[in-house]
Amino acid sequence: MATLHSTARFHRNDIETLGWELTVSNTLDPPESPCRRFLKGQGSYGTHLLAHLERRIPLKRMDRVLEVGGGYGYLMRDLLAVHPFPRVTMLDISPLLLKRQKEALRAYPSVRYVEADFLAIDARRLREFDWIILNENLGDFPTVVGLEGNVREDPDVGAGGEGGSVPARVRRLLDAYSLTTPDRTPFNFNLGAVEALEKICRVGVPYVFLAEHSCEAAVPEPYRRWIDVRAGGNPERIALKGHDEYTIRFSNLVAVAGHYGYEVLRGPVADFLQLDFSPELESILRARNVAVGERETVRHFVEDLFQYEYLLLRKRGVEFRVEAPLKSEG
Repeated sequence: MATLHSTARFHRNDIETLGWELTVSNTLDPPESPCRRFLKGQGSYGTHLLAHLERRIPLKRMDRVLEVGGGYGYLMRDLLAVHPFPRVTMLDISPLLLKRQKEALRAYPSVRYVEADFLAIDARRLREFDWIILNENLGDFPTVVGLEGNVREDPDVGAGGEGGSVPARVRRLLDAYSLTTPDRTPFNFNLGAVEALEKICRVGVPYVFLAEHSCEAAVPEPYRRWIDVRAGGNPERIALKGHDEYTIRFSNLVAVAGHYGYEVLRGPVADFLQLDFSPELESILRARNVAVGERETVRHFVEDLFQYEYLLLRKRGVEFRVEAPLKSEG
């Protein structure tokens, strides 16, 4: 029987630290991080992301920015250091993480902080924003686990709409956006991630950036002999301290964005965190059984550069668009 997996209670009540959760942005944040020396160009995750985005969207003309689930606030801190957006809102379900964000962003007293579940807020509130960021957190959104292949034909889920039963919500999304399902049964479905992006795209937010572990990741040649990623196409459980997350089926997100008239740029985060394949890095990657210490951290980081995918979305026809179109997918 299908069940709805949620991390909401953990993030509201139980979370104590993100220190054990080796996200790409957290790994790169300390200036002394060993992973920094294997990238082309120095700096944090935010520094590299900015360089990637500045050629594609008009950051200098952004006024109103929302980051959902901002973790420790490191990404927004790096963005504001270069582009002091006039109105920034940090929205998070976790009171602990909002406190940490306030500490990281204390140099920017105009930033607003909102404690809320993004899926529960009124979508009309999103119309005020020029850009919404969901970085390394979609895996925390609710995922339906153990769906059978006949979910589209199940007579018990024919009604219910957006507020109906979980199977009805899944069926509505599958039908509305012609979403595909994995070639296996039972399968998992990123219900919260798809509903979150639908909410954003429906109201026409001009720009969206998101990044997360992907279940459709791929490693290009010639790196495949060194780097392994999990890419079965079915959202996969990631066991973490106190909670589980699920990888994301990005093709479903691309389909939703395309339905609402968005240009889509999709790729691995290695697109903007580009590796410098030094002899030292090649040596680390060849040693596939490294299990402890700095070398293990570096290997895990390099794999995540290809396991994580990102989407940069731009609404077609937005008033302050830049000339060069994004590469469209889907």
